[in-house]
Amino acid sequence: MSKNLGKSVAILGVSIMLLAIAATASAESNIGFKAIGPRLGFVDPGNDLDGAVEFGAAMEFGEFIRQLHWNGSLSFWSTGREYRYFNDRYDWTLRDIIVRTGVDYHFIEGDWEPYAGGGLGLHFYSWDYSNAPNYSNSDDNKLGLYVDGGVEHQIAERWTGQLQVQLDFADPDQTALMFNLLYVLK
Repeated sequence: MSKNLGKSVAILGVSIMLLAIAATASAESNIGFKAIGPRLGFVDPGNDLDGAVEFGAAMEFGEFIRQLHWNGSLSFWSTGREYRYFNDRYDWTLRDIIVRTGVDYHFIEGDWEPYAGGGLGLHFYSWDYSNAPNYSNSDDNKLGLYVDGGVEHQIAERWTGQLQVQLDFADPDQTALMFNLLYVLK
């Protein structure tokens, strides 16, 4: 596990560093900590797993160039199932803590701004089999890609809402409908 974790953290670190270098090289960049807020939605992890509520924090780090926004998030979700094995019942739980960073291109600027983008996500999975025979609890991490699209709307002077669909390509793949409420730091 620690070998995979080290490799994933290194890849994520190099990716963030390359994004930062690209930002400083651009005269039009406006990079910095711009907004933060809660994130809430519904995730469907597929693979016959039940859907779950996903929650966490969303962040905005500015624009590399006009309309190309750098963002990030930290999220958590958990789902489970009950399995029968002969006359016994066993609970199985999957948890995921996700750190994401990526870019979104805002097609137009105005009251309602549609956008699409993607990036990298580092998933920290935990499987709990609750004493099921022939299974043991395990942890794993995966570096995956995600794509997203949605619409952004300024709700108040310093509050922005984002409604988005997000597809994560990790194992298991995930589809999510999320709402981010960002407080703009000025």
